[in-house]
Amino acid sequence: MKLTVWLQRLWARLYYIQGGIYRYWGNKYGNRWAHLVAVESFSQALALDPSFARVYLDRGILYWRELDHPRKAIIDLTKAEVLDPRLTEARFNRGVAHQQLREYERAVADFRAYLAVGDHPYWRQYAERMMVELSEWVCDVEEGE
Repeated sequence: MKLTVWLQRLWARLYYIQGGIYRYWGNKYGNRWAHLVAVESFSQALALDPSFARVYLDRGILYWRELDHPRKAIIDLTKAEVLDPRLTEARFNRGVAHQQLREYERAVADFRAYLAVGDHPYWRQYAERMMVELSEWVCDVEEGE
């Protein structure tokens, strides 16, 4: 590996760590500014290493959960999953973002995909519960058409 590529990846990881710190502060103190700085740090990490899947995951979660930008979250979470299919939480979080946008069929599909591979007990329980609730809502809408 060339030295410049190695240095870029190193800087990307440092920006990722910085973004995580700002995200933590934002969560701890309810500070939107810190969340925005976290997004900027994550974006700088991705500019240096666009294949850094974990950054897309964390920025995507930040978008839907703290900044109310579910469409941006879906883009990032999809990219994370494409780059690293082992990041099963990308599917779960994308389901939540679809749920925020009232795209219930897509949310159910993502929760179902998460349940096929995800192993975190709490998130599995949440996904199962949301699949039931959202499936009922989707059926009611289809019957009303």
